[in-house]
Amino acid sequence: MRGFQGFLGFAFLVFCAGAAQADPVTIKPDACDFALTFPDAPTQSQTKSRTNRGDDVVTNRADLKLDVNGKTNFFRIECTKIPHQGQVDEEILRQNMSDLAASYKLEAATVSVDHNKLTGAAGHIQGRAKLGGKDITLRIDRYTSTNDILDVWTGAEPDAFPSDAGTQFLKTITFNGQNLQ
Repeated sequence: MRGFQGFLGFAFLVFCAGAAQADPVTIKPDACDFALTFPDAPTQSQTKSRTNRGDDVVTNRADLKLDVNGKTNFFRIECTKIPHQGQVDEEILRQNMSDLAASYKLEAATVSVDHNKLTGAAGHIQGRAKLGGKDITLRIDRYTSTNDILDVWTGAEPDAFPSDAGTQFLKTITFNGQNLQ
C-alpha cells in the first residue's frame, strides 16, 4: 500500500510539474510587421503619442519576467508604428542606439549596427542594468522597416547570459511571416 501511495505522490508531482510548464505565446501587435513568441504569456500595453510633425505614433509593448533554472530572465518587445518613417540610415540608427543606452543608464554598453537581409539596418546594444534590484546583462536589438521600429529586449543574470530562453526567444522574430535569424 505504501508503494502505491508513494507512486500516487510521485505521479501527482510529475503532473504538477507538467502543469507548471508554460505554453509559448506568439505576439503580433496590431498593424506591426513583426511577431515574436514568448516562453509564457507577457503583460501587454499600448501607448499613443504624436511626432513633432503631428503624426500619430502607436507603440505596442509586451513584457515578461521569468525565473528559468533559478535565474531571472527578462523579455520585452516594443513595436512602434511611425507614419512616413521610411528606411533608417545606419549612422542615425547607431546614434539612436547610443542615446538609448545612455537613457537607460546601461553600464559598459557596447553599440553596434549591422544589416539584416529582410529589414535593412539593425542596431544592437549590450550592457549591464538593474532589474528588481538584481544585476542583469541586457541586450536590446532594434529592427526597422519602412513602417515599424521593433525593439527586442532580452536579459538575464550575468552568469546566465545569454540564457537558452533568451536565445530561443530571439530565434522566433519574424518579419511579415519570414524568420529574421
